[in-house]
Order: sequence, then structure tokens, then C-alpha cells
Amino acid sequence: MTYAPLQNDAGSSSKELTLKERPVSYKCNGNEVQFMGLLSRLFSKKSPPSLREQELERQFLPIIMKDIATKEQAQLIFQKLLKEVKADIVSESDLPANMGDYFLKTEKSNPRIHKMLEKRRLFGVSDEEIRQWWNKDKLERGLIKKFSEFQRMAIYSMLKKQGMSAKEAGKEVKMCFPTYGEKDLSLHLPYEIKEKVDNYIYGLLSNPQISASTRQEIQAVGSVNAFVVEKLEQGLL
Repeated sequence: MTYAPLQNDAGSSSKELTLKERPVSYKCNGNEVQFMGLLSRLFSKKSPPSLREQELERQFLPIIMKDIATKEQAQLIFQKLLKEVKADIVSESDLPANMGDYFLKTEKSNPRIHKMLEKRRLFGVSDEEIRQWWNKDKLERGLIKKFSEFQRMAIYSMLKKQGMSAKEAGKEVKMCFPTYGEKDLSLHLPYEIKEKVDNYIYGLLSNPQISASTRQEIQAVGSVNAFVVEKLEQGLL
């Protein structure tokens, strides 16, 4: 990611802002983006979480807190994303557990699955990465997708509010975040390598000795995705 979380600033008013009112800030390519009101939309009545939901919350909070300054804000965002994922799951067809194992087992005998996995292997996706991604349950895969979308849309919306056109904001977001997909891999990276790619990008940009040159490389090729594809082709990722 080419952004970094900033500490929230309640401003100079003597009145302390509540959690709902407090702004959330990001930095994208050196441009601070601050937005109010997001958290106020996350408060809603909810049923007690299941054991699996509690486990996923413990897993995702440290990830969300790389971008969000406080644990309370991160918890609210997690609950919002979880609610959206659960709504999506209701409308989806059921898939058997451990789909990754199933895909790998039937790849040679099922042309459709073979074609799907073949596209992913063009990005260097390994059998183990296929297994790890598709053996995750729907809740976990859905949360990973939703948080990735949340990051991009938060920056996109605020850049537009700061005066950028839709085209300019979209271009800037592509310089900040990789995009992932399951179907259209002509425009996106496969989710199977998301963890590896995110760790690689984060490692480069968190290193003060190479972060500036990495951003210059991303600018030169036009997007984080193009940068990643270039590194994959060079065998560096």
C-alpha cells in the first residue's frame, strides 16, 4: 500500500469529539485524506457474534488497524464489513468446504476448473496458494474482499470531495492499492496471491531507504498492479 494511517486530530475546539464524529485520516502518496461521518454510519443493532465471527474479528483487527488509528474504529469497520459479507452470502449458492482441495483434485478431469486455475498460474500462483485461498470459508474470503474494497473506496470518495475528477481520483487510487479479482484477471490480480503481494508492497514502502524509489517505479508503470506484474515477470515476487 502506498498510504499510511495518521493519528486522528479532533481539532482546536475545546469540545471533545465522540467516536462517531471523529475524523479518520489516511495518507495516499503523500496526500492526506480525512473524512468525517464514516463511523456514524457503522453503528447498528446486531445479534451476538458467533464463535467463528469472534475468531475472525481477532484475526482482522490488527490488519484494519494498520490503516485506522484506534481499536474502537477498527471494530466498527469490521462489524460493518461482516454485516455486508453475511448479506452477500445469503444470496450466493452453496459451495463445499475446502474448495481448494477440490479444485486441485479435479483440475485434470474438469476442463472448466483447469481453465480457471491455468489463468491463475500465469501470475505464478502455486498449488498451495490455491489451496489456502479456496479452503478459507465464505466469511473469511468475503471479509478480505470487502476490506480491500473499503480501502480503495474510502480514498476514492475523499479525493473526489477534495476536487479531483472521477478519472483523476481513480488513477490516484490505482497508484495506492493493488486490485484483485476472481473472474476478470485481465484487469486484476488473483486473490490467491493477495497476502504475498500485500506483504511485498508493504515491505517496500515501509522501508525508508527504498520507499521513495518504489513510489517512483509505480508512477512510471502507471499502477500498483502493473508494478506487481513486472516484478512477477522478473521473478522478484
